[in-house]
Amino acid sequence: MKKIVLIFFYSLFWRNFLKLIIGLNYINREILFKSKQFILIANHNSHMDTMAIMSSIPIKNISKTHPMAALDFFGGNKIKKFLMRNLINATLIDRNPELQKEKPIQIMDDILKKGRSLLLYPEGSRGISHNISNFKNGLAILIQNNPNIDVIPVYLKDIHKTLPKGSKLIVPFKCKIIFGQPIQFDSYDLNDILVKSQCSLIELKENY
Repeated sequence: MKKIVLIFFYSLFWRNFLKLIIGLNYINREILFKSKQFILIANHNSHMDTMAIMSSIPIKNISKTHPMAALDFFGGNKIKKFLMRNLINATLIDRNPELQKEKPIQIMDDILKKGRSLLLYPEGSRGISHNISNFKNGLAILIQNNPNIDVIPVYLKDIHKTLPKGSKLIVPFKCKIIFGQPIQFDSYDLNDILVKSQCSLIELKENY
């Protein structure tokens, strides 16, 4: 039942709404169809970002793809938690180390070990538009632990303008979501992974 709801929510409602009403253009989306499992890494400037990326996921992978979301922001009450887990398919992460029952890295690693995919914002939080901040170490640790999983960079161009930070009103604006080829890592040193990942996202930004 949850799988059907997710397919309807993302593939039918959000994909059509974003493409036809908002003006979202999907670039290189076919890349997603070539990977059975992946880690999507994207820049993050708006709450619309997750809907945009998830609307692009192939139907066969929607229920197996989990966006990461902050428990303190999106899990304030039982209704929010229910919607995030069952309608968004998000996994809620507690950002307060003192309250964590399980380390976020372990939670994400467990998801990958089950054959599922992740949507991550390696900058850690919503940043400044057109600026990509340094990635957090957690991404590199996940990649070190799961070197055979495709890491796909995703650049969101101007999507934040459809739902600016602090706004609750969605407005039409011509925007793009661009997918890059899976990253080929020359080294699995933590710093090398972070640099290559960030450079791959910056390259998409500069080319589009």
